[in-house]
Amino acid sequence: MHVSIATMTDNANAIASRNHCNICGKAFDRDTTELAPVHCNVRRFAHEVFHVWRCPDCRCMHCLEMVDLDHYYAAYEPHREELDFFMRLVYSEQLRRFRAAGLKRDHRFLDYGCGSGKLVSYLHTKGYANAVGYDPYGEALDLADRSVLEDGALDFICLQEVIEHVEEPRPLLAELSRLLRPGGCLLVGMPSGDDIDLGRPHEFKHHLHVPYHLHIYTREVLERLAGEIGLEPIAFYRRFYTESLVFGMNAAFFRGYMERLDDTVDALLEPVRIGTILRSPKLWFHGAFGYFYSGRHSTTVVFRKR
Repeated sequence: MHVSIATMTDNANAIASRNHCNICGKAFDRDTTELAPVHCNVRRFAHEVFHVWRCPDCRCMHCLEMVDLDHYYAAYEPHREELDFFMRLVYSEQLRRFRAAGLKRDHRFLDYGCGSGKLVSYLHTKGYANAVGYDPYGEALDLADRSVLEDGALDFICLQEVIEHVEEPRPLLAELSRLLRPGGCLLVGMPSGDDIDLGRPHEFKHHLHVPYHLHIYTREVLERLAGEIGLEPIAFYRRFYTESLVFGMNAAFFRGYMERLDDTVDALLEPVRIGTILRSPKLWFHGAFGYFYSGRHSTTVVFRKR
């Protein structure tokens, strides 16, 4: 992908700009390309504004500014400290999807982009002893058994909320496909490039999650990239795996709760403010019924290696 020194952005922290689509090569044109200013949704950088543009050809979205990501990830805490009741609840839904695709307890499983490793810890409690994780920006789990990195060594790979953080998706998908045995599965979960409206950037700031989300893809593009390396889709989900019928576990409630505080993702990672919920009839309504009307802004596709 061609990168030039940033002359088209107003963000002082930008060191370069993404002025070509990394999927189809279409050039960014400030005068004709759909472009939206978006505030960062992490508290430490909430005052910073970035810009997201949509490729007019393939419809994927790209954060215009290229920044020093190490600086931003140094303050990044996307995971709860403990494997608590709520994390077990959301991981139970993720495990249901894994099992539906054929995951067995003796399978070799990799969570790529595992953060602090809570999903792997949860899987261990459920008898999946061969589950391991890796995260280039987090606390990598022990990969003492290096055989998981051999060709065809893995039965199942989870790539949840990772591909949008990667500059070039093709090499990553090719490497993960190399690790899968024939018939093995790769689950890819990401924000939905089909459903985000750049005309209402504030409403979608948590899905755009600038500058951490570098690129956001459509389902069609994701399936095309996977097809190039012999992966075929076998299942599709539009609902984010964190949602359930349990009170408050839905996107409408999450969004409303963050708005009642400082509208940053940090609000979801701190102890729950019960008083804030009790004083808001709107939050009560979202908590009880939001599961049925929350927007579908997530794309999860399970692929099988031919």
